[in-house]
Amino acid sequence: MMYHTLLVPLDGSAYSERALPMAMSLARHLKARVFLVRTAGALAFPGADATDAQVHAVREARTYLEVLAAGMSGQGVDIEIAVPFGDAAGEILEEIGLRKADLVVMCTHGRSGLGRWIYGSVAEQVLHRSPVPVLLVQPTGDAMTLAPEPGRTSFLVPLDGSAFTEAALPHAAAMARSFGGRILLLRAFEPPIAAYSYAVVSPVQVSSEELQREVEAYLEEVAARLRADGLSVETTAREGWPANIIARQGAALGPGLIVMATHGRTGVARLFLGSVALEIVRRSPLPVMLIRPAPQTVTAS
Repeated sequence: MMYHTLLVPLDGSAYSERALPMAMSLARHLKARVFLVRTAGALAFPGADATDAQVHAVREARTYLEVLAAGMSGQGVDIEIAVPFGDAAGEILEEIGLRKADLVVMCTHGRSGLGRWIYGSVAEQVLHRSPVPVLLVQPTGDAMTLAPEPGRTSFLVPLDGSAFTEAALPHAAAMARSFGGRILLLRAFEPPIAAYSYAVVSPVQVSSEELQREVEAYLEEVAARLRADGLSVETTAREGWPANIIARQGAALGPGLIVMATHGRTGVARLFLGSVALEIVRRSPLPVMLIRPAPQTVTAS
């Protein structure tokens, strides 16, 4: 798993620029190039020639990116810019393919400061349709970066026992290997009353102790595979509502990332439609790297 090109969508706001420190720190260490992208759009009055407005919008967006790129020069990173014209989400997705991007780095908030990236159509479409991982950073607090700190930088991977969530493992492994960090595998499980046997249709009663042992055995099996590749891996099993457990664990993690897949055991695309991933992105002080599993990994649940 290699990251050669990082794509950073911007909208001209200080909020969207919060993604830049993380993108630059990753690019420096991974020896990747950074593509700054701002889509240009223009409205014209009915019956008026839209050409002038379009030219002005493109020029304005290009000037903005050129100023940003110039300010970040001299950091040992190859920075390029792109100013597509048209629908923001569609053009960002197009740029991912055109630039052969391996990772999108973006802030959770856009120009309005009211969460346009997360709750508006731009982020929703990018997150649901991006063929590459999307790394989200928060708009407030200290600027988040990653640096090689052997033994200190951690990569938290929430799992639920499914192939969907395990799609995050290669990305966490690549990051941990590059930064000399550790992987923390976390499985949060609900109380026994909500536990089901996946071999049968009807719910079965199991004790908390039995469920804990089952979860721990699963985590150790996954950890053994990663340790065989020379990675430092720890495991944690916690009973409780997954969003609460994951957010709390992430807050105590220290420098690092939460790396997670966007699908879970339900087999439904729950990202920003279900509560777990949304709550984690909302509450985590750490950046969250989201991976959409390839279609061939999807199985009926």
